[in-house]
Amino acid sequence: MDNKKTGQLIARRRKAAGLTQKELAERLGVTNKAVSKWETGGGLPDVGMLKELSRTLEISVDELLDGEEYSGQAGGKKSGMYRETEGHGQKKRRTAAVICVVPALLLLCMQLAYVTAGKKYGMEYISDFLPYLVNILAAVLLTAAAVLIWREKKAVRVGAAVAGSVIILAAGAAGIREVRARSAVWSLSPDYRHMLVLKYEETSGRVTTYRDQILWFARRSDQFPYTSGKDMKVQWLADDACAVTYQSPDDGNVHEYVMTYGDRGDGITTPYVYNLITGSWTGEGKNIAGWSIKTAADGLVVRSDGGVEETYAFEDCVQFGTLALALCREGLPQWTIVLDENCVAGEDDFLEDGGTISLCKVSMEKTAPMHFTRTEAPESFESDRGAAPDAAASGKTMAKEMRDILKKDPALADFRSSQLGYLKVAYGQDDIFQAARLALEENDKQYTVNGIDVTRNITHMELLAGDKYDCLVQIDSTDVYSDPYSKDAEELEMTASYRLMRGEGVYLAYQVPYGTDGSSGLDAPAVKKELDTEGDPGYSYFVPGERQEGQ
Repeated sequence: MDNKKTGQLIARRRKAAGLTQKELAERLGVTNKAVSKWETGGGLPDVGMLKELSRTLEISVDELLDGEEYSGQAGGKKSGMYRETEGHGQKKRRTAAVICVVPALLLLCMQLAYVTAGKKYGMEYISDFLPYLVNILAAVLLTAAAVLIWREKKAVRVGAAVAGSVIILAAGAAGIREVRARSAVWSLSPDYRHMLVLKYEETSGRVTTYRDQILWFARRSDQFPYTSGKDMKVQWLADDACAVTYQSPDDGNVHEYVMTYGDRGDGITTPYVYNLITGSWTGEGKNIAGWSIKTAADGLVVRSDGGVEETYAFEDCVQFGTLALALCREGLPQWTIVLDENCVAGEDDFLEDGGTISLCKVSMEKTAPMHFTRTEAPESFESDRGAAPDAAASGKTMAKEMRDILKKDPALADFRSSQLGYLKVAYGQDDIFQAARLALEENDKQYTVNGIDVTRNITHMELLAGDKYDCLVQIDSTDVYSDPYSKDAEELEMTASYRLMRGEGVYLAYQVPYGTDGSSGLDAPAVKKELDTEGDPGYSYFVPGERQEGQ
């Protein structure tokens, strides 16, 4: 045995393993001076530690004693195989470590994107616990990678395990707090193309809706108008329409919110569901024989098999998205009508032949939608409805409801705008034309769910009746409705009238519907007041449509 050759081999293999003299000494349980003595040829390791030393240096005991590495010759094959086995094991550990590191880095990148771009565009995880779960998974993977790479370094392994455990426990505790504060409600549509995403706040009872769901991210969309109890009934009335029924502790009544994810028309315009279903409908199947739905001069009539009829005026019908209509009595939903998937909106805003609609009772109990087919289609909207509704009476009712809303809540602090309903306009100045412009934009924002971009250029405005506190304003505009994916676009000349009542720093607005006298209770202006706004950039705006899943 040549002490010098053996010492040189120990030094060479130690450096190849990335160890210092001190680290090698700690593994063998000797002093670093002993290791230095071996490498300089001043001594040799004890016989009892030769096996452990050769394993650490990844050479055979024979090679250690001879002071040279064999390269596969006779007598050295065994050591070559040993090194090959040890090297292969180390390679496998490094590969496993890489497999752990790559997804961990991807998870961390996803977190970074969420914190930056996600927050900027209003995207959130579909559950508040998910970001903490991502942190836990990343910590587990990085800890495993550290243990695999530094298998022999006890201090590194212990440090990585402790650090990983601290992160995992901290993230888990924080995530549990978040889940307790705000829980998530998920539901997949029957065709698995859409997902209902809601978040419920335990303390306040507020429910927030989310759209544009992509994997585990979604965009905040709206909030239920009433607080809810923890138990909510979720029911898909169509593949792209989901009704959420809940009982509110505010008033103890049952309310409903319908999430819709599609349309039945050209995807450009948003027709009223009430107009689409004009005509007479009869129940399908033996179980609902005798049931019918029809539109009449005084509203929409639901007739049960016992001959009991319930009539709902146009202003008592609240539209959700482009597919659903809630029939309300004294502000409380009684029935929900949904356009089935086989419905197609024709050019005249009537459903084409062959489409069916569903009627479902609003209740916290178990209910099933009833399907109806059209048995009488109108030739035109006017001929089917017969005599026009009492416009003066409808206008009087509308004005009274608006005054009652402002009397109860002058600042509209707890009020939220809705489709085919009243609109909150945060504007406290006397410029009624600017208030009407903001009301029109707020109304457009209620229809962003169809995914269509709206570019509106207001060309003319006129005060038809009233004053700065309560008035009726007519708006003429040139509008462009465009689909950014199909590149389809449609330009229309539109005219709309808005009733505006001023509150405390806000206006309450309502787009006057067909058959309603919007000037009820108002006097015509002594002097004609109008505003030519064509080409004025202050009276033009753009409202992007919300993108649905799969778009």
